[in-house]
Amino acid sequence: MRFQFPCLTSIIDCFEIRIEHPKKLKAHAKTYSNYKKWTTAKYLIACHPSGGITFLSKGWGGRASDVHIVRQSGFLSSSYHQPGDQILADRGFTLGEDFAVLGTHLIMPAFTRGRKQLPGKDVEESRVKSNIRIHIVIGVLKGRFHILDGPIPMRLVKSQMDERQHRQEATIDKIVHVCAALVNMPSSVV
Repeated sequence: MRFQFPCLTSIIDCFEIRIEHPKKLKAHAKTYSNYKKWTTAKYLIACHPSGGITFLSKGWGGRASDVHIVRQSGFLSSSYHQPGDQILADRGFTLGEDFAVLGTHLIMPAFTRGRKQLPGKDVEESRVKSNIRIHIVIGVLKGRFHILDGPIPMRLVKSQMDERQHRQEATIDKIVHVCAALVNMPSSVV
């Protein structure tokens, strides 16, 4: 992978965790995922090519778009990226211009918009890019921690005031962040 993408620093994707159906209609509308056909909490995750998780957003309602989450999560910040960095993402992350402002390059699989078929070279490159992304990003996190299988009870999804940190935070966000931290720990420690 280093040969193909020598400046690759992040592989990004969003993943969803099933949550109980909220009783309030407005909350249900914000959390319903057309992709999963269920109510979900959605997270942006970034992994280093070696597999370590380098960024994890707070949870968003399943209806939020990948683009919205990237823009609102703080990931589009010069503190996370340096000029020349490459970021690998799925085709839903139409953020090339946003990353270009930071001097970084967003790499996405080719897609057929406006064309009947991709040229053979583009098909192969897209397959390789997609396989790398899928292989690394989410499987480790969701595969190891079955608490993330859901559905998560609504009492853990609702934000509550954290008096020590003086901010609103949902218990589900704390759970997901602890799971991510454990993924990053060496197996001898865990």
